[in-house]
Amino acid sequence: MRTNLPVTDKEVILRPDTLIVSKTDLKGRITYINRDFLEISGFTEAELIGEPHNLVRHPDMPVEAFHDLWDTLKQNRPWTGYVKNRCKNGDYYWVEANATPIWENGQVTGYMSVRRKAEPAVIQQVDAIYRQFREKRQGSQRIVRGAVISGGEGVGALLRDMPVSTKLNLAGLVMVAALLVLGFAGGQIGVAAPIIAVVAAVLGFGILNSVAGGLVQPLQLVTDTFRKIAAGEYYNKFDFNRNDDVGKVLQAMQSMQIKLGCDVAEANRVSEENLRIKIGLDNVATNVMIADDGLNIIYMNRAVHEMFAVAESDIRKDLPQFSRSTLMGSNIDIFHKSPAHQRGMLDKLSGTHRASIKLGGRTFSLAVTPVINERNQRLGYAVEWVDRTAEVAVEDEVADIVSGASRGDFSRRVAVDGKNGFFLRLANDLNRLVETSQNGLEDVVRVLSAMAEGDLTKTIAADYEGTFGQLKDDANLTVSRLREIVEQIMLATDAINTAAKEIASGNQDLSSRTEEQASSLEETASSMEQITSTVKQNADNSRQANELASNAQQVAVKGGEVVSQVVQTMSAIHQSSHKIADIIGVIDGIAFQTNILALNAAVEAARAGEQGRGFAVVATEVRNLAQRSAAAAKEIKGLISDSVEKVQTGNKLVDQAGRTMEEVVSSIKRVAKIMADISDASREQSSGIEQVSLAVSQMDEVTQQNAALVEEAAAAAESLEEQANSLSQAVSVFRLTEGAKMVRREEAPAQRASRPQQAPNERLGGKKPTALPATLDDEWEEF
Repeated sequence: MRTNLPVTDKEVILRPDTLIVSKTDLKGRITYINRDFLEISGFTEAELIGEPHNLVRHPDMPVEAFHDLWDTLKQNRPWTGYVKNRCKNGDYYWVEANATPIWENGQVTGYMSVRRKAEPAVIQQVDAIYRQFREKRQGSQRIVRGAVISGGEGVGALLRDMPVSTKLNLAGLVMVAALLVLGFAGGQIGVAAPIIAVVAAVLGFGILNSVAGGLVQPLQLVTDTFRKIAAGEYYNKFDFNRNDDVGKVLQAMQSMQIKLGCDVAEANRVSEENLRIKIGLDNVATNVMIADDGLNIIYMNRAVHEMFAVAESDIRKDLPQFSRSTLMGSNIDIFHKSPAHQRGMLDKLSGTHRASIKLGGRTFSLAVTPVINERNQRLGYAVEWVDRTAEVAVEDEVADIVSGASRGDFSRRVAVDGKNGFFLRLANDLNRLVETSQNGLEDVVRVLSAMAEGDLTKTIAADYEGTFGQLKDDANLTVSRLREIVEQIMLATDAINTAAKEIASGNQDLSSRTEEQASSLEETASSMEQITSTVKQNADNSRQANELASNAQQVAVKGGEVVSQVVQTMSAIHQSSHKIADIIGVIDGIAFQTNILALNAAVEAARAGEQGRGFAVVATEVRNLAQRSAAAAKEIKGLISDSVEKVQTGNKLVDQAGRTMEEVVSSIKRVAKIMADISDASREQSSGIEQVSLAVSQMDEVTQQNAALVEEAAAAAESLEEQANSLSQAVSVFRLTEGAKMVRREEAPAQRASRPQQAPNERLGGKKPTALPATLDDEWEEF
């Protein structure tokens, strides 16, 4: 059995009205729990749905109790007993549990359990009995259909559970048997016959009485229980453990009252929730109306009644038959000119639809939301009404003021008559905003108009806050800064006039010096051309010498390679001579050994006498040949030795020649490198001289341009003096103090400095800048 931990000793006491309901599938997985279940157990719905029901089982519950529970339910019989359950935090609570199968279409599809508060006295007794089962001290006690019994159920239980038809058949069988005994053996048993008849009659009537009692009393119980159920009592206690025909009726009645009690309790809970919702809707400030799926009005809260009471007279202008007192039960088509169109739109509505309608000069905003149950059936529509007539009127007034302000008209105001609350505050605030904007802009216009006329004495004196205060400060600061600028311009014009005269004089001196510099540069350029020609010729000679040195280097390298090859050849000849000397030594050794063999042969022939004479002759000849070979080999060896010595001498000479050639090649390479360096230096020198010549030419060109620029500077100085005079006349229109104008004294134009002659190679043409006009009224308007 599953053991759920942890557990505590704290008991959660249920309220008398607590009703814990749960449903499971055939495997005991939870499919439904009510709110009381969640509140008492401490679990969440997500933690329970889909989990085994033994999740709330307390470890103190004996295994036998749950075996009895499931055995009874699997027999499609209800079960009633006492259960100790565990909360999520380990606390516990006792309940009187009533479990029953759930029938759908003639089949059991799951199980329902309805639990109520258990009496404390009963809990104490049951807890003691369950402890005996846990400690295996129950003895002959057993748990059968929720009740604890001792020993077997006996014959009484057998007769109790026997079907009524079987009981009647048994009674008839006893009476028939007695009659048969009396009929066939009546004469033999004598006086015992009446006794047997009486006994049979008693047994038969006893069985019949048992059958009658088993029918009449349960039927009376059923009748009383049905009356109690009709009176709203769904938790009646009676014995439904018999399993005969009447017992099945009692079991069905127990299952019925369990389910009815659960359904009624759930219906009451839903009704209470709906009542709370209705009371809430009745008292909310939002105007709420509800229509059924036929668009008939079935509910209106107080707010919507009050709204229609205020607007009723206006609505009757468009709907003469309108009456708020008869709205309940009316169809909402009365508000629409095209009901068919509205119905088609509402039939397709899946979310909230917002719209506006106008009735009798009033504007209403509507929010229509379909009411759809969990089976996706459309039950009706919830409509939220908002009378926006006052808002729309204020919106129109505000739009008119804003439109006028956007065109520069700040004379319009929002009427405050008839307004209160938010709209009155909005009207007053908006009027103050427009008035402040008008005054601020008029002050700015006054100052700017004075500035346009050259009057820099006007400023803004009124008090403003925020952006208008910043605008005031910036406008006054602009006037002050502009006044300072005009004063500085007036002072600067005198300085500019004096500076222009000095610039003209300086330009004349600069022009003279520039002409002298140009003449010197022309002579320098001519000398540089001659130097360049000489350096180029030197560079050409160096290049030719470099080429000759390079060729000599190549020839020397080839000679060195040939000498190296000769050295290698002499070395090979030397090695071959040594090999020949070695071969001659071998031949000399062979001749010596042959001579020894010939001597040995002659000795042996002498010993042989006459028989060895011929052999002695041959041995003599062989010895002669060996001596001649030895003499020839000795002579050749002497010649070879002499050749080897001469080859060694030649090899040494060739080695010396090779080293000499290497030194020659190295010297030629150094000469070639020096010539290459000389050639590179000459080339770089030639390039440098060319660059110097180019620079001198550019200096000559720049000097010519400077001469032209000097002339332009002289013209610019003349123009600057003219513009200074014009600027002085322009700023004289400003009034910097009240009642006075700054009028600048006219001075006679200074004698213009004579222009220097334009250089012959002039590159830049000068244009005389256009003088400022005598009056700057147009430009000041733009400024």
